[in-house]
Amino acid sequence: MKSLTEFENVLKKDKIDSVLVQRNNAVIFEYYRNNKMKEKQHKIYSVTKSILSALIGIAIDKGYIENVNTPISNYFPEFNEDNENQKITIKHLLTMTSGLHWPGNNGMIPSKNWVNFVLQQPIDNPPGNELVYSCGSSQLLSAILQKTTGLNTEVFAKKHLFTPLGITDYKWNRDAQGIAIGGFGLTMKTADMLKIGTLYLSNGRWKSKQIVPVHWIEESTSPKVKSNDTSSYAYHWWNEQFDNQLGTIFFAYGRGGQYIIVATEYQLVTVFISNIKDETSRPLHYFKDYLIPYAASQ
Repeated sequence: MKSLTEFENVLKKDKIDSVLVQRNNAVIFEYYRNNKMKEKQHKIYSVTKSILSALIGIAIDKGYIENVNTPISNYFPEFNEDNENQKITIKHLLTMTSGLHWPGNNGMIPSKNWVNFVLQQPIDNPPGNELVYSCGSSQLLSAILQKTTGLNTEVFAKKHLFTPLGITDYKWNRDAQGIAIGGFGLTMKTADMLKIGTLYLSNGRWKSKQIVPVHWIEESTSPKVKSNDTSSYAYHWWNEQFDNQLGTIFFAYGRGGQYIIVATEYQLVTVFISNIKDETSRPLHYFKDYLIPYAASQ
């Protein structure tokens, strides 16, 4: 069986900045490439999407949003010209199956109004039919959250998620209209990412308070649409089927190898902060090759 010492040696060789591993609510392993990494705010890229998913669940629970089947044309009246457009729901945005054409961030970022840019894209597929990974879908969700709650997404997050978890050291960038960037806008500390994973492992409960509804944790992390033979997408969370022994894990993933990985069977939460330019799935393989065997042996 591979040891945690071997795991640490692999991390040192690779471009991994920091790792935290928690089992049964106790940190069993931590690694920082240098002293600065512990207190640094890291760009977490698309891990932002998974945190946004939690906020959508909270907003539905509090009655700001009716449910995931609500058409997004309710929030964007100008988005009513096409019958297909009117079929797009919040669930389609969460599962990246809106059918809207996605030209990539290189198309959206230079535009003067990101939300309008996304809404003006043509329909490539009937909503619900095909997974097309899109930061534009996340930006629409952030805009909907702000329209329904009357609060900037960051302010809503601070009130209903970050402050209850004791997360105070973060930054959430905004677009030109002041909408928090739903797809990749957050910078956070490694330890605070671990809190998000712990919250999800604990079915949305933190200490004695229910922060995210239990049913939302289950619904938002359960496979909804297949990405390939072993991977699926849920509500801005990924699923990976390693083998029959482990079952399915769910995780938040960001460019460069940023991860929050939750394996409920082993009561295991792992955070990776990385700066990998190629094969950004390597931390996921490290989790499978080192941490799962270690947890299984305990």
